[in-house]
Amino acid sequence: MLPVVLVIFILYAWFCIQVALNLRCKLPLVVNFLLFMAVEVVLTNKLTISGYNLKLFEINRSIPHFIALILHNDFTVTFVLLAFANIFLATTKTSVRIGITVYAFFLQLLLGMELRWNHVLIYQNWSYLNESLMILLIMLYTLFLGKIFHWMAEREGWSR
Repeated sequence: MLPVVLVIFILYAWFCIQVALNLRCKLPLVVNFLLFMAVEVVLTNKLTISGYNLKLFEINRSIPHFIALILHNDFTVTFVLLAFANIFLATTKTSVRIGITVYAFFLQLLLGMELRWNHVLIYQNWSYLNESLMILLIMLYTLFLGKIFHWMAEREGWSR
């Protein structure tokens, strides 16, 4: 039987992947692929530097909790950011851009709280203000790289 924490993060990952895959307006596949890799690198380094090097939080060492953290970091947050970049860069409506920004920010904040509530991460010198600033920085990074990759794909003729 699967531990509850694992089931919770499997469902979150499934939901976020479904949202990203079922978007009507998407960036070209090559842009999404490059953006996925770039976001993964930053998220993994953020986790390593914040957790191990700076000791801002401690990662629970039980196997189900560690797998939940991997699901969260490698699938859930990554696909939230991909959906955010795809919608933000593919639409010109301000209300849609504001809506996806609010959705992406608060979903990532909720997921960070879930990590704490389920004892996947044990915060030591980390606060919700730090979490919020990190989320905003990573969202800006995602938009910046998404714009660059989209420009590259159009310029090189990788997209139709």
